[in-house]
Amino acid sequence: MSDRLRADRVTLRYQARVISRDLTLTIPDGAFTAIVGPNACGKSTLLRALARLLPPETGRIVLDGKAIADRPTREVARILGLLPQSPAAPDGITVADLVARGRFPHQSFLQQWSPEDAAAVQTAMEATGVADLAARPVSDLSGGQRQRVWIAMTLAQDTPILLLDEPTTYLDIVHQVDLLDLLARLNAEGRTVVAVLHELNLAFRFASHVIAMRDGAVVAEGAPGTIVTEALMHDVFDLSALVMPDPLTGRPMVIPRART
Repeated sequence: MSDRLRADRVTLRYQARVISRDLTLTIPDGAFTAIVGPNACGKSTLLRALARLLPPETGRIVLDGKAIADRPTREVARILGLLPQSPAAPDGITVADLVARGRFPHQSFLQQWSPEDAAAVQTAMEATGVADLAARPVSDLSGGQRQRVWIAMTLAQDTPILLLDEPTTYLDIVHQVDLLDLLARLNAEGRTVVAVLHELNLAFRFASHVIAMRDGAVVAEGAPGTIVTEALMHDVFDLSALVMPDPLTGRPMVIPRART
């Protein structure tokens, strides 16, 4: 399918505040989509709606041709893997046990823990560089280590679509690049990746599709080389910037001008 996941004229609200109104967009299947925009513009709200955590006030989120709200939770969890913005781990849980929770959607009363589950957990921990932390309590880890453990749990879920809200939070530049490189490899292997990202130059370097948002609406979307311009930086971020080709990749690179 070319549009496994889409928002169809949705209005999204937190209590009395409307975040997005009559929003329609399609997540391109097989793409690495970066959602960018200023703080509080609706990026995380959109991701929560796509993951069925925030029911739309009007409209619907559609997954594989059906309203996501009408699908069984376990079925959705086998298709969508979500890394939320501020996850919380139970007290005393170890790294291995937390990552193993990503396998719950694949288990049932008749089929409990399997060799496939163990292999998926080990692969996810190795991919995120936390295998050597397996026996440690998550509460003992640094912020960056904890973030990589949560990413490992999301990867262990082994879903065809990954939704990640600010996955590079707490990570130093080396681990940011490592993570985005991992997501790009997963995307090249066939997974659809959607990530809310604040580091624009990394977003434009790794993503194949960009959704730029402001005030709950989509301002522009498309390939970075097509939509990322100085005008877009001004319209979305109120930022005066030079946009030039990245000397390593040829992708757009944003250089903010000094404020006067």
